[in-house]
Amino acid sequence: MNLIKPANEEKDHWVPDEAVSKCTSCGSDFGAFNRRHHCRNCGDIFCDKCTKGRTALTAEENAQPVRVCDRCMAEVSQRLSNAKEAVSKPAGLQSHEDLARRLQEELNKNHKSGSNSDGSLKPIREVACPICTVHLQFQVQVPASGSQTIECGVCQHPFLVSAD
Repeated sequence: MNLIKPANEEKDHWVPDEAVSKCTSCGSDFGAFNRRHHCRNCGDIFCDKCTKGRTALTAEENAQPVRVCDRCMAEVSQRLSNAKEAVSKPAGLQSHEDLARRLQEELNKNHKSGSNSDGSLKPIREVACPICTVHLQFQVQVPASGSQTIECGVCQHPFLVSAD
């Protein structure tokens, strides 16, 4: 059993021990034989029985499994599954017909939304999706500073577009 805790474990979002006297999930009282355990994802406090799950919180190759509550185990597993699926399905493996259909839908969508209510054109910026690497002209209004999250119209992967 590995008792070494990661040095960079974030505890800022954890609920303080003294704030909770019962398990957040099952309601069992904490005491000498029923200890408090923090979910490393949500920071809430649970008993051992309600934090049986161990999973990495990111898809990084060297991410270590950590204790999570049952609810977060399901959420994190789904998130990691979606991330792995997006990476494992490069655009080259999609059928040409499917890719052509999605590209046409995206072009039609951009063409229809090409002007503001006052008739002026929206700024057009060509960006490449980091997942499927398709270059599309997305009509996005990027703030003067900062960035905006957009979704690729082909693979539906969200990514950031930064102001120039």
